[in-house]
Amino acid sequence: MLRRIAFLLALAVACSSAMADSPTLERIAETGEFRIGYVPDAPPLSFKDFEGDAIGYSVDLCKHIAATVKDHLGLEKLETSFVPLVSMEDRISAVEKGDVDIECGATTVTLSRRERVDFTLMTFITGSAILSRISRPINTLDDAGGKTIAAIRGTTTEAVVRRFAEINEIPIKLALIDTHDEGMELLNAGRVDGYASDRAMLIGQVFRADNAKEEYAMSRGALSFEPYAMMIRRGDSEFRLVADRALAELFRGIRIRRLHQIWFGQLGEPMTPVVEAMYQFQAVGE
Repeated sequence: MLRRIAFLLALAVACSSAMADSPTLERIAETGEFRIGYVPDAPPLSFKDFEGDAIGYSVDLCKHIAATVKDHLGLEKLETSFVPLVSMEDRISAVEKGDVDIECGATTVTLSRRERVDFTLMTFITGSAILSRISRPINTLDDAGGKTIAAIRGTTTEAVVRRFAEINEIPIKLALIDTHDEGMELLNAGRVDGYASDRAMLIGQVFRADNAKEEYAMSRGALSFEPYAMMIRRGDSEFRLVADRALAELFRGIRIRRLHQIWFGQLGEPMTPVVEAMYQFQAVGE
């Protein structure tokens, strides 16, 4: 009997130490649930498959984080739930309020966003571009003068296009939208001349379409630098350490290259030297 009590006390101390001062880990330990926020229309990073399940590069990374959280807390079972979040404000707010434990979409790290949330290690690096119809191609932002460009409101891409137009005094009309699907619908219907977003997002959208090479053109080069990471609650350093440990473990091994091939390589996008360097530089050892 005494041995059993001593064991339970030791287990309680271990769990308390694992959670430390982390409200996120404490909630997960109490409920046995890990809540992942994701974007339902942002392939290949985060989207719904035909059966309505959350899949994608970022989702796979967060599933690995969930497994690390389970081991860290010593749980026999951990339920993983996926919460669809569309707009940037909804995504930030859900993390800020604790409605989700982590956001696993395609979110660029910025200083203004870090005033409200924290970020894990970087998970991907891309840059914004403009997708247009091949019959009326927009090869550079200079070609966008006098044209209407769709961009998701509140994103870094919106800010990049707006700033470029103002600085260079190029008349570009922005059509602000809420989802990637809406941007593609407007472009395909000819209601906008181009759809601006991160290149990784646009590639995912293009490969959902038939005869993609005959229908779409992508602007040359990158309009901006977009480092992605997972959003978590601000100030929860203990949970961030668990998430970073999971990502660093992936970056040290071959599995991250396999995931990249699954979600990007099969779309014809090889691993860039910048992304390869990001993996290597963040493969932090224990």
